[in-house]
Amino acid sequence: MFFYITILFLLLVGSTFEIASNNKKFSLITFSFFILTFYFLSFIRWETGTDWDTYYKMYTWIKEPWENIFHTGMEPGFAFINNLGKFLFNNYTGVLFLFSTIIYIYLARSYLALSQYPLTSLFIAFCVLSFAHILYVRQNVALVLLCWSVFYIKNRQFKLFLFCVFIASLFHRTAWIFLLAYPVFYKKYSFKFYLITIIASLTIGTIIGKMILGYIGSLGLGIISEKITGYIELGAEDNSTTLSTTSILIKGFINRGVILTLIFYCKYKLKYNSTFFNGLVNIYILGTILYFITLPLSISLARIAVYMDSIQAILIPYIIYNQRHLHNRILFFTIIALYYSARFYTSFISFEYEYVPFKTIFNP
Repeated sequence: MFFYITILFLLLVGSTFEIASNNKKFSLITFSFFILTFYFLSFIRWETGTDWDTYYKMYTWIKEPWENIFHTGMEPGFAFINNLGKFLFNNYTGVLFLFSTIIYIYLARSYLALSQYPLTSLFIAFCVLSFAHILYVRQNVALVLLCWSVFYIKNRQFKLFLFCVFIASLFHRTAWIFLLAYPVFYKKYSFKFYLITIIASLTIGTIIGKMILGYIGSLGLGIISEKITGYIELGAEDNSTTLSTTSILIKGFINRGVILTLIFYCKYKLKYNSTFFNGLVNIYILGTILYFITLPLSISLARIAVYMDSIQAILIPYIIYNQRHLHNRILFFTIIALYYSARFYTSFISFEYEYVPFKTIFNP
């Protein structure tokens, strides 16, 4: 655990200086150092991270590159990178290298283009997004591509946005849900509307959501019905006890409640009203709504909300940056740092056996 705590501490110190100084050169240099470090760690790891065995087995299924590439059960983009890695390197570290290259190119582009404090964004990502994607799974590839697609939403470039979502869907089919982000980005909603919608999503998810999805799953809509039926069946296993589901729902409600409180305070009390801020808020709340609707059905299905949830890594630095006085920025960051550190700890201990020790290809 010391390995992860050390990185967290260094990110925390660096983010504090970034916010206190507003020094763009310091921010860029430090951010670049951490991005390169995380990039290196992400592809030299070995037997570390959730789903390691599953992904490694998928790679071992490939006996000859490009043979039966479209009949592996993998998403096309995921299968392509695995086959390319097998062809170029003939080892799994080569595959990880290719995936890591995609992830960190688009992560760096996204945070540098969209975040006021890119290092602080990286700190948040380290706490809530697979240690800033060091221990990624295939959904992380889709996630960083969709994060970059926000740049196209911001600039009203729908065709490029659509293309970005399409490419992301080649790595994880659920990426198509992010199409909803484009129409909501430029909408203006009242506090009352947000509140009613969030309450309604909780009601739908806990009371009638499974009935609706069960009906859709029975319509015979090909892959859509198959996926929905599969998630509901999986939900019967991963939500095996009411206590388990309820505990996760309460935890998710608290996590989102902290951020939503901060958002609404800035939006309605401090009068943050820029188009970009409103757009990020709308995307994040869309993710909250999807989470509350889908979690009672299946923990696995609720992962579709992670695409919208990841926007917090851009949204929170924007909130801090727009504080007029230094002491207010430091106060906001202190509260946020404590919150995200707590989230890091609770996430870490949930799967500690998957993360510790951090093994690499250099381990004997």
